[in-house]
Amino acid sequence: MSIIKQFVNYIKLDEEKRILVSLKKQLEPYLQESKNRKMLRTSVESIIGSDFTQLEIGKNVVRVTVKEGTEDENLELIETELIKNIEMAMEFMNKKNK
Repeated sequence: MSIIKQFVNYIKLDEEKRILVSLKKQLEPYLQESKNRKMLRTSVESIIGSDFTQLEIGKNVVRVTVKEGTEDENLELIETELIKNIEMAMEFMNKKNK
């Protein structure tokens, strides 16, 4: 799980049971670009499916609201997908640099 710590401060539920993903400071500009926000929303909706309710994007925090009772399951799902995508991106970058 250490690979995720390079890009993510934390993934947790807040007091309202929203899934919070806090990104490292160097990724803040990425969240501010409109095309990236749209891509992020599409990705979250496809990962969570019918449990998806709302996506809010702040300066460096993404808040995902899901159907009541599915919060823990979807938190784990988002974390798993995030790790998988980071690993794929790093593998791609390693191949590109060879």
